[in-house]
Amino acid sequence: MSEHPNVAVVNRMTKAAMEGDRETLATCFTEDMSFHVRGPLPGAGDHRGAQGFLGVIGGIMETTGGDVKIEQLFAAGDDGWVAEWEHAVFGRDGRTLEAKNAFIYRFEDDRIAEMWMLCSAPAGSEAFFV
Repeated sequence: MSEHPNVAVVNRMTKAAMEGDRETLATCFTEDMSFHVRGPLPGAGDHRGAQGFLGVIGGIMETTGGDVKIEQLFAAGDDGWVAEWEHAVFGRDGRTLEAKNAFIYRFEDDRIAEMWMLCSAPAGSEAFFV
């Protein structure tokens, strides 16, 4: 079975985010993309556009010194949506934090128009990022 085109966009976006590739990110998002972050992460809340997305991801990368490892556990897509589940390991000052993250993506014209990131980490995980 081949990869759904919307899953391919999510995978391209994830790779670009990890590499800091702003040009590719711009092709993955609509101009007014909404990014909703929930859970014990820096930047939890609602953000707009690629800049809002980069602000949150940049904050995580800065706090961890780039020590972020992600493994996509699954991604499934249809004509307007993608659901993704990942295992993430964040490193900071010799400590690690493991989380299971769920993402929901809504698409318009083959681009991500809205994105929800739901971080499921153990209680007290907020202190890891402070």
